[in-house]
Amino acid sequence: MRIASFSRMGSAALVVLCAVLLLWQHFGMNRVLRIDGNSGYSVEVSDDRSNGGQSVATLKRQGGAYLVDCQLSDSYEWPFCELGITLASEPEKGVDLSRFDSISLHVDYRAPGSRKLRLFLRNFDPAYADAGKQDSWKINEINFRPQSGGQLLEIPLQNFNVASWWLANQDIAPEHAAVDLRHVPRIQLATSGLKEPGPHTLRVDYLELHGKWLSREQLALVLLALWVGASFITLLFDMRAMRARLSRSRRREEELRTLSRALKLENRVIGEMAKRDPLTGVRNRAGIRDELFREAELARQSGHPLAVIFADIDHFKAINDTHGHDVGDVILNQFARETGSQIRNGDYLVRWGGEEFVIICPDTSLSAASLLAEKIRGQLAEHPWHKEIEVTCSFGVTVMRDEPIADCLKRADEALYAAKRNGRNRVETAA
Repeated sequence: MRIASFSRMGSAALVVLCAVLLLWQHFGMNRVLRIDGNSGYSVEVSDDRSNGGQSVATLKRQGGAYLVDCQLSDSYEWPFCELGITLASEPEKGVDLSRFDSISLHVDYRAPGSRKLRLFLRNFDPAYADAGKQDSWKINEINFRPQSGGQLLEIPLQNFNVASWWLANQDIAPEHAAVDLRHVPRIQLATSGLKEPGPHTLRVDYLELHGKWLSREQLALVLLALWVGASFITLLFDMRAMRARLSRSRRREEELRTLSRALKLENRVIGEMAKRDPLTGVRNRAGIRDELFREAELARQSGHPLAVIFADIDHFKAINDTHGHDVGDVILNQFARETGSQIRNGDYLVRWGGEEFVIICPDTSLSAASLLAEKIRGQLAEHPWHKEIEVTCSFGVTVMRDEPIADCLKRADEALYAAKRNGRNRVETAA
């Protein structure tokens, strides 16, 4: 009896443990490496003067942000200014970035020309590199162009490539030619390398590397090992207590069916929770997806307008920095409640991300949506906010044309950025 009881308890515990691990891996288990002015890493700038050029780069710090001022000269064939971040003073002890999935950068780049930046993740491997010669460290790179006025970019690490010119210059063997991020002692953010003379200003608020403590593949191996181990132990118990297990098989089957039904119910509840923003209680992107596509299709078929309003709390980062994230969370909740009270029953309020919200208004013209946005803006400007903080919001409004709904969302977002550029606490429309 004790053996059978232990077997049942072990099986149920393993099922629950697997469910918990799977949910934890999906919703949590997040590994984050943040790099900013407060993280203690050694940071410096360099320019093409070391190669005979005349570009001049200087580094300043503003709070937790890095500010690079670069006067780019075209006297060198490939002029550049570069921000370098040292993750490890000894290249042999470089950080293993292969455990991460993506890198996020919050940057603002103002410059003439193409406005492109290059991000280098330098990897050291004694098989092809010399610790004393940085030129021999592998250059895993990607090029990108941030939006004017600053942008948060998230770049999957799988999108990086090894610089072809580095492979040629270093005469790298084919077996070492692939992307390698296992020992990264240095990260570099550089201008495009093109002849685009003039003042270049780069602000880097932070870099963040995101990943999971256990990848899906690793978790699958852990779960497989758990099940194999449990199966082996169960087999040993079965050999000693076959008759007792046969007499309890029907009861165990019923218990497993009940457990399965309970797990299915739990998954349905979790699925519904996943569609709501846990802080404000309004829908999130996943929660609005099906309704958004349905409303867009109804608008196309009926010819009735579908309006989209993007709303963003002005200077929200300053609120968090000054008063703390707990106060910022209260402000977000107040915003959601106040805005939700101003819209119709058939409208949708969605937390799009951070301090940005979207209002979907079926059967609403551009002028009506603009009036609604102006009404909400005025109400929020006069609202008594937590700790008497002065809070204003900017809005971007548009209506869907004969186009994919994604294009309509992009146009509303652009109108919001226009409101930000034009002074904030205002409504901008895009026909």
